[in-house]
Amino acid sequence: MKRSKFLPVFAVVLCVPGVVARALHFLNGFDSRNGLPVTGNAWVWYCAVFFLLCAAAYAAMAAPLRAERKTPFEQLLGTQGVGFRMMAVISGLLLVLGGVGYLYLTMTTVEEDAAGWAQALELAYAGITVLAGLCSIGLAKAQGVEMTSHSALLTLVPLLWSCLHLLVNYRMTCVDPKLPSFGFGLVGDILLVLAFYHLARLLYGKPRPAMLAFFGAIAVTMAVSDAAGYGLSWLMGVHGVAWPAKMVLRSGLSVAAALLLLAELSVLTAGHQEMEKEVA
Repeated sequence: MKRSKFLPVFAVVLCVPGVVARALHFLNGFDSRNGLPVTGNAWVWYCAVFFLLCAAAYAAMAAPLRAERKTPFEQLLGTQGVGFRMMAVISGLLLVLGGVGYLYLTMTTVEEDAAGWAQALELAYAGITVLAGLCSIGLAKAQGVEMTSHSALLTLVPLLWSCLHLLVNYRMTCVDPKLPSFGFGLVGDILLVLAFYHLARLLYGKPRPAMLAFFGAIAVTMAVSDAAGYGLSWLMGVHGVAWPAKMVLRSGLSVAAALLLLAELSVLTAGHQEMEKEVA
């Protein structure tokens, strides 16, 4: 089956209606005066149904990759493609810059009633973000040469980062009365964790490439739709649901991580197609 080769394309193309749907959710789903959710608004359901349909489509397109569960990771993710390296390096640099920016915001922003452990968590998060960016660049280099057990360790820092990313996002939004404006982003963060988990699992000899492809694709669509949807709504004049600077930055970091997953997804599906040709 060749439908898996379209997975990276669909993951990007479906971001367009996702961005529009998310922007319309911000436009119609919240009170313009105080940013609180409007009772009974249907756009939250429209967005949810759209992402569920995306998930169903991605599951169908990722299914053929189940046949590669016994394929060595060198064949699945080994590549010297310039496009892959460029995407991975851009992703890594964005994470590094975002981590430095988050460190600056954490050190200079005063939050009322903020616990000491919360600031310590955010400082650790900023540091791990920088390390995750550096590891992303190192992993891209290793995939173009030869993967070893030491190279596989590079997947653990992005996995740790995704867990901290989810924890910090939840901690910063769980008691906010505007939680519905962050809800889709939190779901996207969960998907990032699962995608990076399956990336690390693959490089540690327990591959489930179909799950990596599925979670990677839906994470890309949700991360981009959430961040760009907020940006589009802001340009449309929806300022009642204004996100704090840290929230905007974390949303951007989700997109940066999704770019790395998209690069890995492109390599994975291309490798699958090559192996199908060899069998044929």
